[in-house]
Amino acid sequence: MGTVDTWELFQAGEEPRDVRAEVLTSWRRSRISGVDPEYVDVPYLETDLDSHFARVAVPIMAGMADLLVGDSSCLALSDASGSVVWRWVSEPMLRTTLDDLSVVEGFCFNEEFVGTNGLGTALETGGLTVVRGSEHFVHRFHDVTCVAAPVRHPVTRRVVGAVNVTCRAADTNSLLSVVVRKLVDEIQVALYDSATAREQHLLSAFLDEQRRVGGPVAVVGDGLIIANPQAADLGLDRLDLWDEIRALRGAGEDVRIGLPTDLNAQVRIVRDAGAPAGAVVTVADLPARPQPARRPVAVPAGDEWDAAAARARRLAADGPVVVLGEPGSGRRSVLAEALGDDPQLLDAAIHHVDPAAWFDRLRTVLAGDAPVVLLHVDLLDATASAAVTAVLAAACPRPAVGLTAAATDGDPAAPQTMRLIDRLGAGSVRLPPLRRRPDAVVAIARAELARHGGGRVFAAEAFAALRRYHWPGNLAELTRVVRDLARDADGPTVALAALPPEVRAAVERRALTPIERSEASVVAAVLREHDGNKSAAARELGISRTALYAKIRTYRI
Repeated sequence: MGTVDTWELFQAGEEPRDVRAEVLTSWRRSRISGVDPEYVDVPYLETDLDSHFARVAVPIMAGMADLLVGDSSCLALSDASGSVVWRWVSEPMLRTTLDDLSVVEGFCFNEEFVGTNGLGTALETGGLTVVRGSEHFVHRFHDVTCVAAPVRHPVTRRVVGAVNVTCRAADTNSLLSVVVRKLVDEIQVALYDSATAREQHLLSAFLDEQRRVGGPVAVVGDGLIIANPQAADLGLDRLDLWDEIRALRGAGEDVRIGLPTDLNAQVRIVRDAGAPAGAVVTVADLPARPQPARRPVAVPAGDEWDAAAARARRLAADGPVVVLGEPGSGRRSVLAEALGDDPQLLDAAIHHVDPAAWFDRLRTVLAGDAPVVLLHVDLLDATASAAVTAVLAAACPRPAVGLTAAATDGDPAAPQTMRLIDRLGAGSVRLPPLRRRPDAVVAIARAELARHGGGRVFAAEAFAALRRYHWPGNLAELTRVVRDLARDADGPTVALAALPPEVRAAVERRALTPIERSEASVVAAVLREHDGNKSAAARELGISRTALYAKIRTYRI
């Protein structure tokens, strides 16, 4: 089934299977936001076209534009809200098309306003986003493809904007992602070079401490927090930490404080030119590792997740193992269980901030005894990927090593990820998405509610909806939904009505009135007469395509 067909199915109220999970999730968000799939007026907002971010990024974008002269493409830069601050188009015909689509300075492409699109969806998800033709939520964007990625400030790690490349849908190619990644890397390096001395000093303190210790490390300052994955897992709050640290002034340079997580942290004041600039926070007294190790939830014996975990354990005994799967599918949990002990975590997504420090840290953890997990290795560029291979090969003896990479169900991993697997001689395990495991959904939901729900149980109708829902966010989405239900539900039973609208819609049906049944019959007959052509059917019925889609969705035609 083509993407156009799946788009039309979705607008008709169906849950299409032949569409990428990240696109389907974005479509759902777009619908909930009330975006009109037929037409949208892109909002114009007052935008700072001369921000510090724009001044740093525009020369880099312009340099790339010089290399793309002759190609039919557009480069665009947005701020953190999705408002375009700079645009370049290679040729007049494409410029006219994009002018008509409002891809112009000052117009805002936040997903909440425009639906699924490169800039808005990249900012919403925080990662590289490819939106091909009819994957756009709004029909008028179906003739173009957009590839975009957010730009994070290398010191604060906050999103400061996004880079986008647009071409005609017919010209879609894999080089667009390469261009976007290169632009993001170069802009982030330039942002670091332009950072204040205080920010650079705090980042340097963070990297030094991370090289020195193996546990959670964070650096906190006025307006920023930098944390490694272990510290991020603790849910540290910047404002709370900063309040604690400010209260320490005069108490010495190296003290201990309590954290909301019932842990204790060592705090070392960081000074810049003699004045306090922030503090390094390290946590050493972590609680005993839960059993089963780091597994997000219990799943039934014999489930595909269990089989994947068992395979990962076998492979890890002989060498590196790569766990592939969709975001939220439990890749990291499988590795934590397969490798045993508390693994040392390194996130490849941040290696570009300071590659030398990142590789120093990799060599340090490989020299120890604890297992090592490299997260998001699919985000490494070719040079960094080759360097990781060399460092792992040089470590002798080395601890158990696991890696995670993104791969959509049914599709092969990215070529670069496959090359890394081949170079390492690594075994690979692919985790199934939750939508393929309806029985596991019930078991996981029941276990999570028992853990957080204070004795609550699900009604049968609620279980039916949980089973039928597509779960594009996989385990992470399911556990988040159940935790929210446990917190917000009234009474001992979680009813169907308590579920989020998108989950509830998987089973809800309303009995049609006689008049509605008659109208549904007419609409269905006209659609058959025009072989499913929505535009022709809408013209004959004397309604807009948007109204037709609404009737198809309401009447389940």
